[in-house]
Formats: sequence, C-alpha cells, structure tokens
Amino acid sequence: MKKYLIFFLLVIYGASLFAQSDIKIMSYNLLIYPEGEMVNRIDTLSKILDFYEPDLLLVQELKSEQGLQSIAEELSALFGDYKAGTYVPQVSNPANSWRLQQNLIFNEAIFELVSEEAIETPYRDVNYFQLRILEEDGTPSTELLHTYVTHLKSSQGSTNEQLRLSMVEVLNNHISLLPPESNIIVAGDFNVYYGGEPAYESLLSPNGTNTLHDPIDMPGWAGTNFPNQEIFTQSTRLSSLADGSGGGVDDRFDFILLSEQLMNPNARYVYQADSYKALGNNGTCYNQDLIDCSTVDNVPFDLLRALYHMSDHLPIVLSLDINEAVSTIELPFSSESQLIEIAPNPANAQADLVWHGTGPVDLRIFNLQGKLILAQNGLEQKATIDIAHLPLGLYMVQMTDKDAGVREAAKMLIQR
Repeated sequence: MKKYLIFFLLVIYGASLFAQSDIKIMSYNLLIYPEGEMVNRIDTLSKILDFYEPDLLLVQELKSEQGLQSIAEELSALFGDYKAGTYVPQVSNPANSWRLQQNLIFNEAIFELVSEEAIETPYRDVNYFQLRILEEDGTPSTELLHTYVTHLKSSQGSTNEQLRLSMVEVLNNHISLLPPESNIIVAGDFNVYYGGEPAYESLLSPNGTNTLHDPIDMPGWAGTNFPNQEIFTQSTRLSSLADGSGGGVDDRFDFILLSEQLMNPNARYVYQADSYKALGNNGTCYNQDLIDCSTVDNVPFDLLRALYHMSDHLPIVLSLDINEAVSTIELPFSSESQLIEIAPNPANAQADLVWHGTGPVDLRIFNLQGKLILAQNGLEQKATIDIAHLPLGLYMVQMTDKDAGVREAAKMLIQR
C-alpha cells in the first residue's frame, strides 16, 4: 500500500480537483397570478416553494407587478434574499386584451441580474434575462446564464401552431446572437401537443454551439401509449375549477430546455442527471385529478393538494451541478481519512463506502485530471458502489454533508 500512496502524491502534486454543489431551478405557470377565485394564493404557493427550495424560479401567467413582488418577498422570508426581475407589461400584440407576462425570481447569494429584455413576437413577449453566477464567496464569476422565459400561444389548430412557431423563430434568432458555447435556459409553457409540432422541432434545431436540448430526450409523447407519463404537466384537474383548464394530467405543455454547453459533463455548469421532474407526477396519474393520484414515490399529499389548487399546470424542476476548481492541497488525501472508510481498497468491481458523520451525504468520484466520473446524491452512511466500468487507476472519493457543512476526500485505487 505504501507504494500506491507515493505514486498518488507524485501524480497529483499541483493538480486540481472539483468541489461540487448544485443550482435548483423551477419553471411554473402560475395561472393568472395573483388573480383568480382562490383566496390566499401566496400561502398555497409558499408550500410548493418551501418543499423544493428553488434558487431560480421562472414564472408564467403573471398579471401584475404586485404578484411578482409577493413571490420574491415570500422566497426571501423562506430562504434569504431573493430578487425579481423588472415587471414590464406585455409589449407584443398590443391589441390583445388578455395580456400575460413572464419573469423570474432569483437567489441573490447565487446570481446577480446583469440585463433584461422583453423580446417582441407576433403574439406575446419572450422575456430574456442575463444572470451572472456568483462564486461561493459572493464575488462575480465570469460565467453568465442566459435565461429565456416564454409562454407560447395556446390551443390546437394550424393557426395556433403557426403562432407558436413564429414566436420560437424570434427566440431562436435572439439565441443565435449569443456568444458561442453559452449557458442557456429556455423555459416555460410551450403549449405543444406532440413531439413533431413545428415549434418544438424548431427549438431543438441546430443553432451552432448554442443548440438547445431537451434534457430527458423524449421527443415522442402522446397519451396512454406513451410509457413515460411522469413528464405530463397539464392539467392538475380532471374538470376545470373556477379558473384554469381541465383534462387531468394528459399533456406535456411545460419544459425546461438547456443549451449544449449545459449538457456538457466537462463544463463548469452541467445538467444533473435524472433531476428533471414534473413535480407531483409519479407517472401513475393520467386523466384524473392530481389529488386522486398515488403518493407512492411521489410528493406528500399536502403538497399534491397545494399543486392541485395553485394552478392547472405542474412545475418543471431540474438542477445544475457546479464543478468548481479547488486546489488539491485543500483536501485530505490520506487513506486515514477521519470520515470516509473505503473497503476493499484497492477495489475491483465494487466498493463499500462508509461515512462516519451524521449523513446523508453527496458522493463525487474524480479521476486525477479532475473530471467528474460518478455522482450520487443523498446517500445513507453506508453505500455500495459499482466501479466495474471504471478504468484501472487512482481516484478521489469526495463526500459532502451539506447540512453539517462538512466535506472530506480520500483516495481509492482500482486494480484487477
């Protein structure tokens, strides 16, 4: 074992690894917020926000600046300092008497707002926000997050499909002017009925290094024949209440799309695998009220009830992992880690990891070049990991207890 330790120290001297955390994003059609028949809507919304704790909330169907500010105030009361974008009444299609707007609210410990723009389209604005991502110590980084929040024209029929496509074409043109390899989010209520609809296909069409991707890569969806009904978001009600639409969770109207850069596992900010969810949909709820759906592998019933009443849409959520370079000398490398036990070590096909802390923990395994090889969140204090697919060599095992504010790392050798 001593020869392995010497080899390890010689190889990594002066190298870098990555510490990792995440950014939680939610996109939500709030249904003519804050208007509507339901009273105390902010109380209902607060239950949903408190459950997910978004760092970036992208909202559609805003009716007033007061509504936007009430959400920012509620998030600040729950989690700290949050700030909203500037509320601008709809610019596009001034003859339309039914005006709705989009916006965002962000965690000021993670983002600062650099610029914002209401992009005019033939039907409704696309709202664009340029956010700078802050370093862990609060200083500005060089990374920008280009965020588009949209609400495409609703309803079926060729005329409405064409309006959706026209809005997307304006959005795509705006994206084409961004710097190559930009971090881009496009989120909102797209109102598309099938994967072959022109607006959806146009959104995913090649756009240089800023091509957009659907993180779950499920372009074909339709009704009961679609095996992944857990991505459906419209509607939470079988029959419409005083506000909103009925239908009973039978359409995929709501999306978060990410640029090629945010899907690159070697980039600093990258989509966290399997984090894309329609919150409250466990895949068993189809053509029925959300409150009649199972809570098995789902959110608690109190949250289902809040989602049912709050809107006729479910929110889409996902996370971005942050790969942040840190010096290796800041991490404990020795096999005598105080908190991490790896057995066997050297390992072959599997390794047992024991965390001698309070747990649960997030696990990250890096190679000697600092590339993230494996990531698992919320592990219990003892876990078995499959490493049979990993090449022979030395790796860094990093475990983080976010609640306790503790992170520790140890080496693992794979040999066969």
